Amino acid sequence: MNVSRLRPLNVIGLNSGTSMDGIDVALFSITPRFQGNPAAAIPALEIKLLASNLEEFPVEFRRGLQKLIASGETSLQRVCLLNTALGELFAKACQKLIRSVPEIDVHLIGSHGQTIWHAPTQSDLWTVFTSGTLQLGEPAILAARTGIPVVADFRPADMANGGQGAPLVSFADAVLFGSDKIATAVLNIGGIANLTIINQKGVAIMAFDTGPGNMLIDRAMNRLYGKDYDRDGQICQSGKVDDNLLNRALSHPYFRQAPPKTTGRELFGDKFADVLIDEGKQAGLSDADVVATLTTLTARSIAAAYKQFVLPKCTVSRLILGGGGADNSQLVELIRQNWCEQIKVLRHEDFGISTKFKESLLFALLAYTTYHGISNSVPACTGAVRSVCLGKLSLP
Repeated sequence: MNVSRLRPLNVIGLNSGTSMDGIDVALFSITPRFQGNPAAAIPALEIKLLASNLEEFPVEFRRGLQKLIASGETSLQRVCLLNTALGELFAKACQKLIRSVPEIDVHLIGSHGQTIWHAPTQSDLWTVFTSGTLQLGEPAILAARTGIPVVADFRPADMANGGQGAPLVSFADAVLFGSDKIATAVLNIGGIANLTIINQKGVAIMAFDTGPGNMLIDRAMNRLYGKDYDRDGQICQSGKVDDNLLNRALSHPYFRQAPPKTTGRELFGDKFADVLIDEGKQAGLSDADVVATLTTLTARSIAAAYKQFVLPKCTVSRLILGGGGADNSQLVELIRQNWCEQIKVLRHEDFGISTKFKESLLFALLAYTTYHGISNSVPACTGAVRSVCLGKLSLP
């Protein structure tokens, strides 16, 4: 790779995550820095957040989307219309942000879309063995409405080359945290928790989903307390962990599966959470006990994943936290307690990076590098046979 081909661009990154509450939309200036090795695998980039917003989905749309994904069942007509409806909502979110900064020209949009289903394991469909992933939010609509080129649908190219199509964030983690050459674990705790390992050379050598992040906790809070999440872990702190329920949950085969691996609501969504919640209540646990047990499940599974899969290959000296779970101080403390060694715990904000718009930044970075023809997948993290440019370009 020769970074001399790169030029400064203002890029919007769009993300709608597992919470499905709305669209994270953020505008970044991305400028190449030409110091160092021009053939480096990871480009040296200067990134600045220019504007951002969370555009909430209409209430009825959000409820329908959440119900569709939780059930895993719908009609072909609804999938078709959902794709274009999401495209329209993404376009409106971009238009609103663009209007807020009329003095800034926007050159490119990177859109992840909304993940509807992710099936990275080969399975038999009518005698054809295949794996797949589906992100909706029609990029042609987004390009047409904004008049701006769009790079979208990032997972399939990696899967076409034998990868899991995830985690994608390892590329951004190497760009953001690899330059100081400190062995680092970057942990994002969204609905699912994912871990990126960067070695002392600044190279991402491993990344995978450890299992549930906030997903099970949020489901329990919604069912038992009518709230969206456990603010600062207050409910968890008032409960007592039930070891029997915790150990049954930790016996799930995903936790023993070696990386590369990815997961989502297909394994750890509402159905999985409801079984654990119901078992806990039948066993006489208080509501707070259930929340405490599920919070500990997230912490234990993250710490165990590091010990089992990472430590034999690399010892890190710092843990950088991102995602909504980083705001749950009780969850963070449980991760620290269960970590197999002393670890320095930092947050993205300690490096001047907004964790709220980290995924938006990821898709802006992927769009930027793909637009310039720079390979941006990380086979060591996804399991692919080679590095490729992720995403598809839609022109206005």
